[in-house]
Amino acid sequence: MTSTTPRARRIRGAEDLSSVRERFGGGDLVASLVGMLAGLGTLVFLSALIAAGANSIDYQLNVINLEGQLDEASIVGLIVAAIVVFVSFIVGGFAAGRIARYDGGLNGFGAGLWMVLLVAIFGALGAWVGTEYNAFNQESLPNWVAQLDVEDLTTEAIVASAVLIAATLVGGFLGGRLGEIYHQKVDAAVVRAVEKEV
Repeated sequence: MTSTTPRARRIRGAEDLSSVRERFGGGDLVASLVGMLAGLGTLVFLSALIAAGANSIDYQLNVINLEGQLDEASIVGLIVAAIVVFVSFIVGGFAAGRIARYDGGLNGFGAGLWMVLLVAIFGALGAWVGTEYNAFNQESLPNWVAQLDVEDLTTEAIVASAVLIAATLVGGFLGGRLGEIYHQKVDAAVVRAVEKEV
């Protein structure tokens, strides 16, 4: 009997957010694109900091240099680069998760995926039209697809590209989950506020 009272219905409605999640959850194109831009901006900023103030740190974002030649892969440099990429897309994924509110992991992963697709598109333009059309053909930007378009392709280049792409996607997913967790806390606070009011 008490389950049909207005108070009980209001509390139950506040606690059951599944209908709201179904309506507003899922993939969010705007959130994932903004997350990608946030991740890219963070990556550029961190790369610039390393270049400006920490030249002693071995940092190798790309195995292919600006002349299109294959450099010798440095394990330490790739690990540092993977950490920088991972942290950058934790930030990007977090932005996507906060904007999307629900399904933060999915939208954070989407931010990383947009980044990989953007690198691939500009890499393809550089290969087919000319390197001047590849906006990512810079030391501070990821140019991972171009690493696979050289004559003397090595296992190290393939592994380096795969590791950095994985760091992008995993970082985006985890950052998105962190952004979603924030909103779960907000939802819990809303439920408590409703309970006090009724």
